[in-house]
Amino acid sequence: MAKKRTRRPAKPAPATPAPATPAVAANKPAADKPAATKPAADKRDPKSATNKTGPYKLPAPEQPAFWFGFEVAWAKLAIGRVVLFGMLALDALLQIRHAPRYGAGGFNVAQIPLLDALGPTRASYAVAELLNAWLFTLAAFGVATRWVLPAAAAIYGWLYFGSQLDSYQHHYLVSMLLLLACFVPWQRPPDGAPRVRTWALRLMLVELGIMYLWAAISKMNGAWTNGTTLATQIIGPMRHMIDATVGIAFASKLVILVELSLAALVWQPRFAAIIAPLGLAFHVGILFSGLEIGLFAWLMIAIYLFVIPDRVYDALVRVLATPLGAWRVIAAWFDGALGWFVWLVGIVLALVFAMLTRFEYAGRIGVLLLVVTIAGTVVSIVRAPTARRMTAIGLAHLAAFTLWLATDRSSTVAVDYYRFWGGTSRRLGDLAASERAYRELIAVAPYEPTGHMQLGRLLLNQGKSDEGLAELHEAEHVAPSDPRAYVVEARWLATHGNLDDALIKAKDATYADPNDKSARDLLDKLSRGGAPPAETP
Repeated sequence: MAKKRTRRPAKPAPATPAPATPAVAANKPAADKPAATKPAADKRDPKSATNKTGPYKLPAPEQPAFWFGFEVAWAKLAIGRVVLFGMLALDALLQIRHAPRYGAGGFNVAQIPLLDALGPTRASYAVAELLNAWLFTLAAFGVATRWVLPAAAAIYGWLYFGSQLDSYQHHYLVSMLLLLACFVPWQRPPDGAPRVRTWALRLMLVELGIMYLWAAISKMNGAWTNGTTLATQIIGPMRHMIDATVGIAFASKLVILVELSLAALVWQPRFAAIIAPLGLAFHVGILFSGLEIGLFAWLMIAIYLFVIPDRVYDALVRVLATPLGAWRVIAAWFDGALGWFVWLVGIVLALVFAMLTRFEYAGRIGVLLLVVTIAGTVVSIVRAPTARRMTAIGLAHLAAFTLWLATDRSSTVAVDYYRFWGGTSRRLGDLAASERAYRELIAVAPYEPTGHMQLGRLLLNQGKSDEGLAELHEAEHVAPSDPRAYVVEARWLATHGNLDDALIKAKDATYADPNDKSARDLLDKLSRGGAPPAETP
């Protein structure tokens, strides 16, 4: 009988060993250790080590959030860009009147000794300010900011570090801010993001705080705290208001307190709702104080556009959402032939405006910048052929020369430039340059008596009596209430033996202005038969 088979139970599978605890794993023999998970290449130089997945890379260092995590609304950058650089463009043009003071007599003292021989002259200063006005206008329009801002910052720094003649503390502040502005992303982000990160703007605000701190420290002396210094700086209604309320001594101490507060908080966005109104009120007060600091107070107000809280700009964008949308539709029209037409009209009109501007060198610089604009347009076409960008270039170029012409015709900058040039040259003994300047003054402002009078005096001293007397008579004609030309003619007639006519001209001088001391003294001398007093330069 067959033997009955019995089924043996299946052999159990070997149990998977539990993972060793750190202590056990540390005591296991080396042969029992699992293969290392880190590639052997890690032991080599990280720059040359490789593994199956590619080159080995070190982890990126953590960036400081204070600087590199600083974000602002794009609308804040856009509005601040237009206002700040537009104001700097205007300031550059207004400074042209001071150009004749530079390089006069061949003497210059720079902030850096190396620049003594490289300081600006009358011609180079005037040309540099014309160029900067053009560059700042392009920056205000957001055109080629990566190129125009470094150029403008270099020119600005050279002008005010290259000579101590007109350099003040605010020039150095603006120069440093312009250097940082080169690193601010002024262009709109390609993805249209509403917020932009910018470490450079954070550093600009920190720099502003340092300026306030130093300004406060410099005032911590008795002459300021007792009100003596401030009393000499504030005039007009502001002074009357201070005297009638808190008093000049308290106001002086309050200035220090405000500057210390701004130094501590102007760079901290969480305090912007407090600091922005305080800083704006402070600089508006400086505007009404009568302190002669040019456009600097306005520039400081423009800088505070970057201090105002972002939520203000966000609300402004919401309010302007519909008009902005309509403007984008209109802007899209310039992508075709219309954009090229606008560009062409812009550069042609700009050249016409340059020729009509009375600043010296304006026409020649206008032609040069026309060539630069055309070259820049060609480069822009090669890189990104969009007609809308060409439209922006043409409009920005036209806006720059419109500002040239408007500033010239609405101010005395051109007249002051030639008048200062003529006077400086005359005092330094350069009569040829002085004569040229006064002839230019007559050409740009024929109804300005100073040019005719000073040119007439120069010509008389050179023995050109007929032409000199004709210029004096023209000065008397265009400004009958100005006694200067009458006095100059009366003295010349008296020194050349024509006492009767000299007495008539002296009387005419007193009729023109009975309160003029030189006219009265001359008439008194001639009436008593004496020699006329020496002519003042």
